[in-house]
Amino acid sequence: MMINMKLILSQSNQNDPKRQHTEQELVAALLMRDRIEVILVQDAAQLEIASTDALCIQGIRGDMLVAAWHPIVDCIEHLRRLGIIGRFDGDATITPDLPIALPSGHYDAMQRRIVCLNLSDIEGPANARQQILTLLRDEKRNDIEIPPDTPSAPSNTRPTQPTRAMPRRSGTPPSADELDLLIDKIDESNL
Repeated sequence: MMINMKLILSQSNQNDPKRQHTEQELVAALLMRDRIEVILVQDAAQLEIASTDALCIQGIRGDMLVAAWHPIVDCIEHLRRLGIIGRFDGDATITPDLPIALPSGHYDAMQRRIVCLNLSDIEGPANARQQILTLLRDEKRNDIEIPPDTPSAPSNTRPTQPTRAMPRRSGTPPSADELDLLIDKIDESNL
């Protein structure tokens, strides 16, 4: 499954065997069964702005799903405290201090979607895995919505004639190199 959304698991700072088991089973299943990369960071509430975990999250470009042991509102506040910006699901707050239009080639973090998932509301690693897979699948579907009757939609038909190699430009002088002559013979053979 090709996933564009990055998955971040904010580990619990509590010494709770049930949470640790859930985290271990969840990461193992996502990595081994589903082939989904999981970025592990410490508890979002405990992250310092200059910590390597916070820098890792700040360095992510594009959409992200943050699974944490906090209510969604608290998770959003923790991410904002760390300087993470974007469109948070379930939050109507807009960040006005960014420029409206960025110069060409610059990354616009306000275009990314950030989804938070509260693991405390989910019973067991299997259910957490299903929730995560559902969110990731929904994100994938949102990225490629093209109505079938759109003229720019890709066609499933094959071309009727094979594509031929382009002839050599007339402005280039012919080469006496053996390799060039061999390539010319292959081009002329219409394979």
